Amino acid sequence: MNDRWSLWKRNVVDKYKSMTDDMIKTDLKKSINPIAVCMEHWNGDFNISTLIRNANAFNIEKVYYLGKRRIDIRGSVGTHHYTDVEHLRDGIHSLIELKDRYTFIAVDNNVGKTHKLREFDWNMLEKPPLIFFGEEGCGLTEEVLNLSDYRIEIEQYGSVRSLNVGTASGIVLFECVQRLKNSKVFHKLQTELHDEICNEQSVSSQLTLL
Repeated sequence: MNDRWSLWKRNVVDKYKSMTDDMIKTDLKKSINPIAVCMEHWNGDFNISTLIRNANAFNIEKVYYLGKRRIDIRGSVGTHHYTDVEHLRDGIHSLIELKDRYTFIAVDNNVGKTHKLREFDWNMLEKPPLIFFGEEGCGLTEEVLNLSDYRIEIEQYGSVRSLNVGTASGIVLFECVQRLKNSKVFHKLQTELHDEICNEQSVSSQLTLL
């Protein structure tokens, strides 16, 4: 009784209420969006936890984070059970290894060196986007910015210069998912990602049988 009640109480949509975490994760991967995010320079776990929740809300592939310490993901309200989260312990060296897999897109507010988010042409992408967010105060390092293929900015109309990661990632992921889904490259990127996931699951199943 307690197990069934705990399943029902989770913060998931109705169709997932009676499913286990593994069942939910497997089902989500059937319609996963070929997008990943990475956070650098986080000072508070609240921001990275909110980023994980946003990543789950838009059903993107993975959340990466750069930093020496592991994060406290309790603020993600359980969404880390259904969204892949990976700690890149080797920093920039880890990112270099991901360059062949993703198109690097940095969210930056250095006007003049960026594409406006709503004007960015997602049809240019040949690989899934890996979108970088930095802490509100210090932003992204020059190393990450230099590795990026593109830089985008969120247009703002008030007096503040920047937004925190939780807010910024919600805006960027909403726009990215909507625009990418309507692009010419979406089906190709999603199919390639789905095939990659199926191959990984097949290898994992074979190793389990050994």
